[in-house]
Parts: sequence; C-alpha cells; structure tokens
Amino acid sequence: MPTAFLNSPFAAKIWRENLAIIGKGLLSALLFFVLLTAYLGQHQLRTEAQYQAETIASNIAASLQSNDRKAVEALILKASHSSEILSIIVYDKNGLAIIAWDDFSQFGQTSKLPESELVTSVNSKLQIARLNTTAPVIQDAAIIGKIQISSSLRALYWQTLTVCIIGLLLGGAISAVCAYFLTKAQVLRLAPVIDLGTVSEQVVTLGDYSLRAIPHDGHELNYLNQHFNQMMTRIESWESDRQSEIRERREAERRLDILANHDSLTKLPNRSYFHHLLTNCVEVAVASKQLAALMFIDLDNFKPLNAQFSYDAGDLILATIANRLCTVLRNTDTLCRVDGDEFAAILPQIDSPEMAVALAERLLRAINQPMTLRGKKIIITGSIGIACCPLHAVEQRLFLHHTDQALKKAKAAGKNHFYLYGSEAVNRLVSVTAGPNVEQLARQANS
Repeated sequence: MPTAFLNSPFAAKIWRENLAIIGKGLLSALLFFVLLTAYLGQHQLRTEAQYQAETIASNIAASLQSNDRKAVEALILKASHSSEILSIIVYDKNGLAIIAWDDFSQFGQTSKLPESELVTSVNSKLQIARLNTTAPVIQDAAIIGKIQISSSLRALYWQTLTVCIIGLLLGGAISAVCAYFLTKAQVLRLAPVIDLGTVSEQVVTLGDYSLRAIPHDGHELNYLNQHFNQMMTRIESWESDRQSEIRERREAERRLDILANHDSLTKLPNRSYFHHLLTNCVEVAVASKQLAALMFIDLDNFKPLNAQFSYDAGDLILATIANRLCTVLRNTDTLCRVDGDEFAAILPQIDSPEMAVALAERLLRAINQPMTLRGKKIIITGSIGIACCPLHAVEQRLFLHHTDQALKKAKAAGKNHFYLYGSEAVNRLVSVTAGPNVEQLARQANS
C-alpha cells in the first residue's frame, strides 16, 4: 500500500485525525457490543442455571421425600459433571443443609452451613465470581426442600475478554485502513488547497510575487488556484510599480539633495553643505587633536573679466578653475564653492601647517596655468587664506573668521599671494607669464 503522500505534514495530520475519529467510533461500537455480549451471555447463563436447578430439584424430589441420602448424592454427582458448577447444596423442609457438594472436597460437612429460607420459585443472584441459583424441591405439590447451585462465571468473562481483544485488533486494523483511504481521498480532493497553501508560504517566506499555484484542470476547486494566480499577477504588477516609484522617488530625492547641497555650475558642494562639513571636521579635529586646515581661495579681478567677456565666459573660467583645484587636492580633501568666484577647501588630517602652505602653492600654480578665452591666452591669478584647527581656533565661528582674515591679508599684499594665519610674512608665487593676466585685460577694456 503506497504511503508516500503521508510524508506531507498536512496529510499526516489529516490521517491522524481520521484515525482518531474512526478509532473512537469503532471503540464506542466495540464497547456497546461487549456490553451487549456480556448481558446476553449472563442472561443465557442465568437461564441455563435456572433450568439445571429445576431439573436437579425435580430429580431429587422423590429421594429427598423418602430421605434416601445415597440416591440424592448419586443424582448430584451425575448433575455435577458440568465444569461450570462450583457447588450444590440441598436443604430439607426445615431449611437445614443436609447435603453439600463442591468441586474441591466433593461431599463435605453441612453442620457449618447456616439455615436458609425455602423459596417458592426459581431465582438467581449474580455475584462477581459466581452465579447463585436457588430452586424449590416440590413433591406432590408440597415444598419439601430447596437446592442451591453456584456456577462459575469464567466462561462469561473469557468470552467477553475474547470479544474485546478480537474487537480491538480488528477495530485497529479497520481504523488504519479506513483512515488511509479516507485521507487519500481527502488529500486528492484538497490538492488545490494544499498547493495553494504551499505557494502562499513560499511567497511570504521568499517575498517572491512571481510564484504561481499549480493548476488542477477539471478539479472543482481549481477556481481557487486560478483566482490566486490572478491576484498574484496583480500584486506582482503593483509591487513592480511600487518599486519603480520608490526608485524614482529616491532618484528624485538624490537629485534634490544634489541641487540643495551642490553648485549647479561646478558640481561642487555649496555654502550650506560646506558649513555642515566644516562642523564635522572641527569636531573631529578637536576630539582627536589631529590638525586640520581651511583655505579660502578667491580669484583676482574676476568681475572685470566677466564684464569684458560676458557671464558665459566667466562660468567657463569658474568650471575650469574648479577642475584644476580638484586635481591638486587630496582624495580626503573637499573643495566647495561658497560664493561667486570664491572657493573653500577643507583639509582634514594634515601633518603640519607647512603641508597646507605647500598645497596652497600648488593650488596657485594650477590657477596660473594659461587659459585660452575667445582666441586670447590669459592667466588667472588667485589669493588664498589659510588657518588651522585646533592650532588657530577650536570653535567653528572663530576658525572661519581667522581664515577670512588670512585671505584679506593675502589680497591686501597684492595678486597671486597666499597667507597662513599667524605667520610673519605673506608669500607670493612668481609665475611664468604666458599671456596677459586678468588685470591687464581689465585695463585694456577700460581704455
């Protein structure tokens, strides 16, 4: 008998439930049948015992009347051949026991037996281990004595136990077979529902909305799987739209974040983002006691250049200078555009102020690289102010102020200068002239 389908936890559970229900039903029927068998058995035993008592009483009546003890004993011995009879007691008309027989000692003494009242009809009394039956001994329509027979109930108990054991074994086998075929029919009938539950669990566990229930063509419950698959198709489409919407929203948020925190022309962080970065830089520098530097970079005479070549040319210059500065700075440094022609560079974790000075010199050289603008070669110059934290300030506002003071001092000293706050001299970079600088172009424009 194939039982592979019982490997499923669902089918095994149904089989156990069916087995329990069928078993309880058969057990109830067996209990009723055993009780009925016991009742009918004791009724038959009672009837047989009463008939036997009447027969023995009739046979010994004449001998008891004539007081022939030997004849009475012979008749009792003849009647006691039945294995179910345990004892026979004969009473005279005065209720005294005159003959007592049992299957152990045969005929024994009767002096120890108590008196007993005579009866007018046959009756029996059922006890746990025996059945006591009494019958009057009648001769010539007169009651001349009584006979009492005790019968064993072993046959009745053995019959009841046999019926119970056979019934349990047969009932267990029938229950298992019936539960098997009933479960098989139920699993077949519920196959679409079982598959639906399996797929639903996989969808919840894996989060995969592309899973579909197996179709059961011709099955009356197949419509459940069809409706489930239609619902999953809609959910999958909705989930795909939702994910696309989430991606679009994140992309829009990213673009908004870029627009809010970055300059649209140079793609550098703007003034707002600059202050946020500087706050973190100052906190880390003060907490770790690691030197950090801040540079303000301002292009010299940029407004006259805008006036001569238009704002488009000015935008090109700013974008070009931003790219040049980014190539000089380290990967850990951040360049920001904080104003029209003013940039700020945050330099975390520098070894010494001299390192910032050397970097400022390289930045000015990058700015000084010749540039062709509308067929003319020009040289842009700039001024740089430098301050270090926590060397020059441990508070952001003061840090900004000192850097701004350094820039003002560099610009006051002339073009193409950089100045480290607190140093003794303003440093000037001597560049090779490859064309007119911005100041010369400004004078040409004015003339």
